[in-house]
Amino acid sequence: MSHGVVFNNNNGPVEIVQRSIVRRSSIIGKLIEILAMAEPPDYDLARYPADISNKISFNDLSSSGHLLNDYIDNSLLMTESIRQLNKDIVNGDTKLKRQMKIFYHDALFKYHICLSPFNIEELRKNSNLIVQNVIEDTQELVRNSSDLQDGYYEEDIIFGVNVIVAYSIIDCIVMENPNDHN
Repeated sequence: MSHGVVFNNNNGPVEIVQRSIVRRSSIIGKLIEILAMAEPPDYDLARYPADISNKISFNDLSSSGHLLNDYIDNSLLMTESIRQLNKDIVNGDTKLKRQMKIFYHDALFKYHICLSPFNIEELRKNSNLIVQNVIEDTQELVRNSSDLQDGYYEEDIIFGVNVIVAYSIIDCIVMENPNDHN
């Protein structure tokens, strides 16, 4: 008798992920620790943000625009949280932006959008899917993080991820800044 799973008449992709629960040291893990403690290069991820309604329109964020509008209600909370992050983790804001940029580039790649030459029309066509992909990647990272202990609710994670993604959009790390495409 054979072991495994059989999918009859499967019409879509199936992804089965097995995660090892045994923690082991690795050379790559050590290198990541060294990279994390190193002084970041002199590239600046700060951008002059565009007007929110202009950004929604420019990127055609029809169904994701609510994230940016909701962000306005929570911008002071995010500003204070970023200050605390930078107190707790050296260059925490820069590291956050760097990771969000990776999620953004992964989403662009998923939808076959090249960075050079950049195809703004393809981005607009897939903009809401790209934002959703960034949200999902961020949620997965948070859920798999050993830093998030018991006592946090699913709603806390959803709220936090949405605010972080909106912050990344407003700071022009995720999605395009209309000011850069004039």
